[in-house]
Amino acid sequence: MNTGQNDPTGLPLSAASLYRAALGPAGASAYLPVIARFEERGRSALVWNTRAALGQLAWLAYWRLWGAAFAQAGLALALAAALGWLWARAEGVPTGIRVGLTASALVLWCALPGLWGMAWLHRGLRERVAAAVEQADSFQEAVERLERSEYGWRVAGLVAAAATLVVVALLAGAVGQQWRTAVAQAAQAQLPVPPQQQAPRVVPPPVASPTEVPPAPPAVPPVQDPVEPVAAVLAAPAAEPTPAGPEPVLRPRPRGFGVNVGMFAREANAQRARTLLVEAGLPVLEDPIESARGPLTRVRVGPFERREEAEAAAAKVRALGLEARVYAP
Repeated sequence: MNTGQNDPTGLPLSAASLYRAALGPAGASAYLPVIARFEERGRSALVWNTRAALGQLAWLAYWRLWGAAFAQAGLALALAAALGWLWARAEGVPTGIRVGLTASALVLWCALPGLWGMAWLHRGLRERVAAAVEQADSFQEAVERLERSEYGWRVAGLVAAAATLVVVALLAGAVGQQWRTAVAQAAQAQLPVPPQQQAPRVVPPPVASPTEVPPAPPAVPPVQDPVEPVAAVLAAPAAEPTPAGPEPVLRPRPRGFGVNVGMFAREANAQRARTLLVEAGLPVLEDPIESARGPLTRVRVGPFERREEAEAAAAKVRALGLEARVYAP
């Protein structure tokens, strides 16, 4: 069927007509020059195709490259499973390495159809052209058969490509949600381990600061006249005691800067806070306090000579989940 003339792409007119019929007008303008180069060489080669790289399974489904589509889908499932295990199970792998491996997997998934897409299309077109020529009684009938097949599949191919894109988007969203959860768990796992989970450190019990002095006894009013008659003293009306509610008895604050942690009504809570502070290597001060609510235990950290030291200790206290307020001398 070759008339000795060639198509502008370099193909013989008969071969160019068959490939144009199989590709359709839009596909022929985009891909026929590449197909012509493959035919001239006698084999396919690696040629970058952006549409295949971005379209992925949708592009393969549109051109009815089912074998390549199933292979690409299998690769996608394998990569998703591997990355899911990497993010959910491999706790010892640093986050930077996980991100790098994930990016490499995505690049590989896009690069395969981008580089091999035209080779797959060339092979598929050759099979369709060969089948049409074999089943037709004439060259013109083979061309018409390919044109009808391409035209009839055009709408179905678009629908198949759109459905494939939707499925891929849904799967990508589900996998992305799992990865985000795994990333959050990995970031939480990399936070400093709470002191209660660390090996206990042997710290000697804190010694009361020498600067703490017991509360002074109530002042006794001086006797104005040591020789005042006893009768006069007895005759003086006795001062009625003024009822007063129980006031908190606070021990004087030690000299220097410190950190107020809190007042605890339960001794167990105070002991728990003291244990956390001692295991963190902080000097702890405890004061028993009598208040209207009953006995309380005030827990403090200090004293420190400089405010910077108190601020650093307050940061450690907050990291333990306790309140911390720096006070000045």
